[in-house]
Amino acid sequence: MRYRLHEHPAFPGLLSKEDLFLLVERGSLARGDLCADTVTGRDHTVGDVIGDMRAARARAGAQIERPMFREIRADAPGEMEEDLPWEEDDDDTGELPLDEGQFTLAGELILHRSHPAWLGAGKSLFLVFLLGITTWMLLQIQPDYALLSGVCAGGVLMAVWVARATRVYVVTEERVEVVWGILGRSSKEVRICDIRSIDVYESGLKGLLGLGTVDFSSAANSGIEVQFRDIRGAHAVKELVRKLQRGQGKRED
Repeated sequence: MRYRLHEHPAFPGLLSKEDLFLLVERGSLARGDLCADTVTGRDHTVGDVIGDMRAARARAGAQIERPMFREIRADAPGEMEEDLPWEEDDDDTGELPLDEGQFTLAGELILHRSHPAWLGAGKSLFLVFLLGITTWMLLQIQPDYALLSGVCAGGVLMAVWVARATRVYVVTEERVEVVWGILGRSSKEVRICDIRSIDVYESGLKGLLGLGTVDFSSAANSGIEVQFRDIRGAHAVKELVRKLQRGQGKRED
């Protein structure tokens, strides 16, 4: 026992490497969190400390026992909470496949990751459809112009694909984030604990098709902090974030 977590009231005592590894495996800590080595007096990230550990060991004797996505108090180590759901992969919905235990570069567990749905670009896809019909008709009467029409249809479809592929919506155990850009990647995020309102909009034809927009706002800003636009399962994303908030609220009791 030689490591102490920084500003972590739920675990005020000394922890071993096995304890840190178990906490990361079960979602209590991120690999980017800081801990102090009480022997050398130096600070390290949790990821650096457990970097040489390959798999959880059942006989490690770690003193921390907890379920996924929930801290426990030192005086109630056996307290349990229902696990949060993972999002299922579905190519038609725009959600990206998640491998079990997938983490961000900061070491946070990814719970939801998706692109905008294809049907969110309905107008552009309708234009591609019209250009496709025009191309077919021109092939019958003016083949030379059919090539131009086909190129335009392909260009519009490619633009829709690029716009969709370069915008990613992410929910981790600590934050919600939108990432976009082609050559340069930009992002905007808000911490789960700072979110004060979550608005879901499903209306018109997109609503009938099952698409919705989720707006996340915090008390620090009167406007929308992060927006997940044209995604399937908008209400499911909202409930996922609310479950994370309830877990955080209990940790602060």
